[in-house]
Amino acid sequence: MKVERIVKFELGRLNAHIPERRITLKLALSSAKPVVFTKDGSVHHFKRDELKLLSKLLPEGEWDSLQLPIFISLEPKLGRGAARIRGEAEVKVICKILEKERKESELIIYRPEVAVIRRKLPTTTQYMFIW
Repeated sequence: MKVERIVKFELGRLNAHIPERRITLKLALSSAKPVVFTKDGSVHHFKRDELKLLSKLLPEGEWDSLQLPIFISLEPKLGRGAARIRGEAEVKVICKILEKERKESELIIYRPEVAVIRRKLPTTTQYMFIW
């Protein structure tokens, strides 16, 4: 078995919690029970208080742009303790939570910042492992 195949297989296992399809903040707010279905077939629920917090951080016109859950990408090439957030709306809300200035549609954050984000948004953010 080639190393690439093994890595791909293991990444698939590590990312089994990732949803098959993400939903927008607008859809999540309008749902009685906001959920997504994961690749391993389980159900991931979003907490209503987190959705309300996100709705306060973005103008209503941008609720359709924010995809949930927000992915915190862990990539070895970024270095130890670094992670990437992608997407205009996603970066915008993360920058507001971290009280950082937004410069691009992509943001590199570090372990202490990841901890802050995960503490405030445990159900609306997820780790994603990339090789």
